[in-house]
Amino acid sequence: MKHKAKQYVNQLKEISKTFEDLIWDMIKDLRESEQRYRSIVEFAVDAIITIDTDFRITSWNRGASNIFGYTENEALKQNLDDLIVRTDVETEAFKLSQKVMKGESIRNLEAIRYTKDGSSRHVLVSAAPIKTETGKVEAASIMYKDITELKRAHEQLVQTEKQATLGVIAGNIGHELNNLIGGLMLHAKLLQQYVDNPAKVSQVAELILSNLEKIALHGKNLLSLSRPTKPRFEPLDLNQVLLETTETLELTGVLKHFEIEKNLCDEICMVHGDRNLLEQVIRNLEINAAHAMKEGQTLVVRTRTNGNGRCEMDIIDTGSGIPQDIQEKIFEPFFTTKAEGQGTGLGLPIVKDIVEKHKGQIKILSEQGKGTTVTVSLPLVKT
Repeated sequence: MKHKAKQYVNQLKEISKTFEDLIWDMIKDLRESEQRYRSIVEFAVDAIITIDTDFRITSWNRGASNIFGYTENEALKQNLDDLIVRTDVETEAFKLSQKVMKGESIRNLEAIRYTKDGSSRHVLVSAAPIKTETGKVEAASIMYKDITELKRAHEQLVQTEKQATLGVIAGNIGHELNNLIGGLMLHAKLLQQYVDNPAKVSQVAELILSNLEKIALHGKNLLSLSRPTKPRFEPLDLNQVLLETTETLELTGVLKHFEIEKNLCDEICMVHGDRNLLEQVIRNLEINAAHAMKEGQTLVVRTRTNGNGRCEMDIIDTGSGIPQDIQEKIFEPFFTTKAEGQGTGLGLPIVKDIVEKHKGQIKILSEQGKGTTVTVSLPLVKT
């Protein structure tokens, strides 16, 4: 009996030692894991910040210092919104903080926040609540990715493509202006001949005035195209924007040699968008269509509501179509099938980006030799 008891004691000691070793291994793994996590957070390029339920900062990494300019000592215990928010984004930031503290997560929300010296930074905000075992929110972790330089580069690309489009339109306008000026010179000579005939003078003066109005309109179109503007989202009738943009391209000569078929839906297609950006989408798509067609072919522009709270706009050409093997590449930056000097390869990627900024989608169906249909779908304004 004594021998067996001794065996049990030895076995218990071995089990105890095994458990002790396992516990120490687990503690060691946890410490190493915590150190790795701290190292990743501390040396991350992005700002990684934690706040308590009073929105006061409890941790502030080097990325946060680099982006916002405050040291860790300056930031700790400060209210996060008081530190990096200014009046123009105050409401949006407060709603975001409230949302996270209610237990919701946020991912890649584009916003503006401010540095210690008062300069603004474009950031992508991601946030998640930190909960207790019972599910109660006790803190929140927030990450800010600085996209300021990326935003500036993107805006430069948009402007580059806009200038390329301007070049196409300007070339056509130059031709149209030559015709108008030729007409004005002829009318001026007629005025000299009709100096003693007031009725004829009045008739010729009206023709001169009409041509001058067209020249003024061309000048206005060139100015609106070349002037950089900040996005301004507002309720817009997509039918009206499509009709006016198409008519401008007809007037400037870009679509002058094609048959234009306009099938706009009877309903008012109110979308929430920026007029300049939507015009840029339509111009790019219609100029692409013109480049794909021969003189006399038909361009169809149409709109419809799909019954799911969206308005769909089709730009349909009867041109050469896009080869199947390159259709997947058409949205890649700098990819173009146009002749040298005709395209930058930025048009469709920028069109896609603008459409997505309007919470829309773009789809292209094309068959070589039969033409291409581009469909842009945008959400209707809720009434």
